[in-house]
Amino acid sequence: MSPLKVVRLLVLAVAVIGAFAAIPEIGLVHVILGLAMGIMSDQADKDNRMFFLVLAVALTAVSDAAGDLPVIGGYISAIMGNLSVMVNAGALGIVMMVVKDRVTE
Repeated sequence: MSPLKVVRLLVLAVAVIGAFAAIPEIGLVHVILGLAMGIMSDQADKDNRMFFLVLAVALTAVSDAAGDLPVIGGYISAIMGNLSVMVNAGALGIVMMVVKDRVTE
């Protein structure tokens, strides 16, 4: 299993567990995992980068959409909110790597 796949699974696990339990310093965990995911992603494929950046914007826009559903809406919104934070941190990692690549050319 590749290190990127492990980080992606950790991102998903932390997003789901964080919706049901209080984790100390969860914001720091989100940012570290998101940056790792963004920096480790496939930088050579421009379609992958574009998909990731569009996903970051889309998750930010729709993360609270399920909040009004009875019983499970709050949990779904919390999971999507956690994913949104990590994917946005990943988008920051991608932008940092692109800037680094442009500067070191």
